[in-house]
Amino acid sequence: MIESLALALGAALAVACVLLAARPFLREPGSASDRLREPGPLERERVRVEEERDRALGALKELEFDHRTGKVSDADYRDAVGPLRRQAADALSRLDGMMRPTMSMPPEEPRVPEPWPPPDEGDLPDPAPTPAPGEPTPGPNDPGSPQHPPMPQTGGPRTL
Repeated sequence: MIESLALALGAALAVACVLLAARPFLREPGSASDRLREPGPLERERVRVEEERDRALGALKELEFDHRTGKVSDADYRDAVGPLRRQAADALSRLDGMMRPTMSMPPEEPRVPEPWPPPDEGDLPDPAPTPAPGEPTPGPNDPGSPQHPPMPQTGGPRTL
C-alpha cells in the first residue's frame, strides 16, 4: 500500500516537472512576447552604417591577408588600401556621431584613488639616516644600509 502511494506520488511529481519545463513551448504562438518590435529610423540607419563599417573592415582584413600571402602585389595593395581605410573611417565617424547624442551624462573626470585606510603617523617608515657631509653614502649592497638588512646568524656546519 505504502509502496504504491509512493509510486503514484513520484509519478505525479515527474508529470508536474515535465509540464513546468515544457510551459514555454506550450504557450500560444504569435503572442505579444514573441514579437520583435519594429526598429525606428535611427536604429535602422545605425544598423546600416554598422554593416558598412563591418564590410569595409572585412575587406581591409582580406586585402591585408592576400597581400601578406603574395596574392596581391605591393602596387595593387597601395591602390586598394586607401579607399577601404577611408570607407571604414567614414563609417566609424558616422557611428560615433550617432552614439554621442544618446549619452545623457558628461564623462566623469578620472579620480586617483586614495590609500585606504589612510596611514597613521606611526605607520610610516622611518626615513633613512642621511650621512654627514664628507661621509660616504651607503650603497644598496653595503651591509647596514636600509636596503640590505643584516643576515640571520646560523649555527655551525650541518652534518647529516
